[in-house]
Amino acid sequence: MSPAARGRRALLVLALAAGAASAAIPDEWVAPAPDRARTNPVPDSPASLAKGRALFQRHCTACHGDKGKGDGPASSEARDLTDPAVQSRLTDGEIFWKIGTGRKKDDEMAMPAFARQIGAKDRWKLVLYVRSLAAPATATAP
Repeated sequence: MSPAARGRRALLVLALAAGAASAAIPDEWVAPAPDRARTNPVPDSPASLAKGRALFQRHCTACHGDKGKGDGPASSEARDLTDPAVQSRLTDGEIFWKIGTGRKKDDEMAMPAFARQIGAKDRWKLVLYVRSLAAPATATAP
């Protein structure tokens, strides 16, 4: 295990031991510190959410499902994006980083890296939409 991976794992263990999380965040979701600290520069607007939703439908629903519950037909291992561990523990920067870098499992990409397919501004819109998945349903929900 690399020193960086050991450091990320140590941070995760400390956070869990301190009771900071209601559910465990898998190691592969813990972003490097500079990415963790990034904040979403895209304003939360109906247009940004609509673009994020369109991107989610195009790139994410096959695995994460229409509502982000991890129940899409193409993956039995997709993360439930409405899970409090994702919504309350992960920063916008970590979600942005994961969308860009993807996730490896057993030396294969379990989640593709979307940095080349989706530009940075649109990935931030996707982060806004992922955040909206856990919001209470309203008459104006996207």
